[in-house]
Amino acid sequence: MNNTYTDLVKQTFHFPQEDFDVDDNGYLQFNDVDLKGLIDKYGTPLKLSYLPKIGQQINKAKQMFDKAFKKHKYEGKYFYCYCTKSSHFSFIVEEALKHEIYTLKLPTPTILR
Repeated sequence: MNNTYTDLVKQTFHFPQEDFDVDDNGYLQFNDVDLKGLIDKYGTPLKLSYLPKIGQQINKAKQMFDKAFKKHKYEGKYFYCYCTKSSHFSFIVEEALKHEIYTLKLPTPTILR
């Protein structure tokens, strides 16, 4: 059996997932960004922060909560908090703050109840 990595991904995951695609050469892209080109230029491991995705995910969460609140007639207050421990880089926090959120910095470990 001669499976490729692409074959493995296709049978293991629902692919392509949101924001991912494979170009005509079989290389992975994220939001039309050529990941192979970035890897060739910067090497691996590679951490990629796609700033538009941060706002999209925040807005998606807000919409889900809004929908649930209406469905269950919840009338309390809701504050979306962004845990700065997940990424404390200023450019990421600044992007998150553009979407009317609160930042939450917690000591490690912390249990919220």
